[in-house]
Amino acid sequence: MTGGPYRPKPWKGSSHDLALSCAGSFEPGSRVLDIGTAGGVLGRALAGRYHLVGIEPDPVGADSAAPFYERIFVGTLEDAPDELISGFDLVACCDVLEHMADPEEQLARLAAAQGPQARFLVSVPNIAHLWVRLNLLVGRFDYSDRGILDRTHLRFFTRRSLVGMLGRAGLSPIWIRPTPVPLEMLHPLFQSTGPGRMVCALQRAMVALLPRLLGYQHVCLAERQGVRHG
Repeated sequence: MTGGPYRPKPWKGSSHDLALSCAGSFEPGSRVLDIGTAGGVLGRALAGRYHLVGIEPDPVGADSAAPFYERIFVGTLEDAPDELISGFDLVACCDVLEHMADPEEQLARLAAAQGPQARFLVSVPNIAHLWVRLNLLVGRFDYSDRGILDRTHLRFFTRRSLVGMLGRAGLSPIWIRPTPVPLEMLHPLFQSTGPGRMVCALQRAMVALLPRLLGYQHVCLAERQGVRHG
């Protein structure tokens, strides 16, 4: 659900790295609902350990992801029947809420459909990133093929608005973590050379210090309000 082929981000500190680390900590046999499977980034890593169900509107992406899931519904979350989205231990909404016309309504629906043990993994782009702020100062708000201002994004989030949306949907954050700009996607030298890796490490340190200003995305693990896990 992006402005081009969905590309995995396997690098340290990325949204995919955080999501896979979090999802992989659940007990074997847990039921996982992956909303927006794309080609199966989450499914490939978790297949064989969990009971996986996916939702993906793009038939090509759904077909690529199908081998890693017990079932894939080809369509949007809005179109998915209530029985399909109920009774999961983990609901993953990674890089999808910004593409929805009413993500709050859909999160509330998901929250109501799960038991008290369920947790919710969410990642959204940070519209308050320094680069966007600097562009606004000079009167620019230009969409692009991917990134924070991906032309297919319908909604925009800051950390504060993310927390507010979760609360209105009946969810409470357990933790929220920022991610750095995925420089590795811009040029292979950021992966393959010492100086490039040093720049990435420095950026991760700066993002940890100034998450609201330098965070590229916010990744959040949440639970239903009134529930406190150990």
